[in-house]
Amino acid sequence: MKKILATMVLGLLLSTSLNAKQLSKSPFIPDNIQGEFKKLPIKHKIKFCGFENYKPKQNIINKDLPIRILGYNSRMDNWKTVEGAYSREVFKEYADAVTYASVTENTQIKEFLFDKLYIWAKNKSLTKTKQCYRNSLRNSILKDCEGEWSDSEGQDLAPIKDATVTLEIVMGLNYIYNLNFVNYKIDDPRHKIINKWFKPFYKRIKPANKFYMGNSAGWYFPNIALRHNSNKDYSGLVKKLVKGADKWILDDGSIRDRTTRGNRALWYHHTGLGEAFMILEIAKAANIKLPKNYEINLLKAAELFQDSFLDNSKIEPWAKKAHNSQASNGVQKFNKNLDGVSFNGPWFHIIQYRYPNHKTSKFLKSEMTNRARSLKSDDVAGIGIGCIYNALANK
Repeated sequence: MKKILATMVLGLLLSTSLNAKQLSKSPFIPDNIQGEFKKLPIKHKIKFCGFENYKPKQNIINKDLPIRILGYNSRMDNWKTVEGAYSREVFKEYADAVTYASVTENTQIKEFLFDKLYIWAKNKSLTKTKQCYRNSLRNSILKDCEGEWSDSEGQDLAPIKDATVTLEIVMGLNYIYNLNFVNYKIDDPRHKIINKWFKPFYKRIKPANKFYMGNSAGWYFPNIALRHNSNKDYSGLVKKLVKGADKWILDDGSIRDRTTRGNRALWYHHTGLGEAFMILEIAKAANIKLPKNYEINLLKAAELFQDSFLDNSKIEPWAKKAHNSQASNGVQKFNKNLDGVSFNGPWFHIIQYRYPNHKTSKFLKSEMTNRARSLKSDDVAGIGIGCIYNALANK
């Protein structure tokens, strides 16, 4: 009896120790945020997550993921002719449907989506995309994938873009799985196939080392998620992430190497904001202190987005540097309808929750509706972060 009790106590201590390394249930969403969201009435969540009159687009999800993605150029403006490029559409509709199933507690849709993930795993989807990265601090980019932007117009074929998009989709599905399915039908053998599919992709993820904006904050997001999911301590990674981001969000509200991107400067500034606000939430989830001026400069960057969205000339002092881009001449390539923007879109809603009285929060609230594509899911993280923060901002 004493041996049994000792074993139970040891197991409890080990479990507590492991869970302590998981600084929150999700590395991307603070526990108190998830707790507040769960308490909201389902009708409220349906309304403010944009699910009124929504039906999952099973016809698009059933296109399924291909065996590979092949053919992007450096600028990625040839996406219409890229083999397997429709994967992004499949992923987006799948992610939307997962958020819908979670919000409505629809078990039938949840089972369909879990089984779909199993089918993609069984079919080894996307495994034939060329590998361009490896999880090594030395030579993390494979030689035959080097040389993107060898053409100043970005029309050169860039297999590294194929590899990056593939990893964004697979890791997005991984984030979705760990938030929504890891405890679903725990003894179901489909879990083993799904995890077996995910595992080889982990070796294709570039390690988080030198911070930069883009590629999920210089690959910090997926590396943090992998350590979180393995019950390994990742607080050091979060500290480095926050420190790096602080140096990229400048005192004038611009974002290094993003706000300077010519006729795509507003887009890259927006995606930088998307990552910067995610970093804010990752830090809060991990209880890591933010640098003194992080939030001040972040809100300046949000204001610069607002001003430049309304008047493209406002971003021209930075855009005219045309870093890896074409000249803007005062005109930006950006969707004029913010409801139509979903890529890196959760920041539209995080800011409204965190800083409801800020100028840009009020602007976004007046400019956007509950039809916003950024509510249901994010094209990068997959999970419905916009849904959570918008529902809370409007409670």
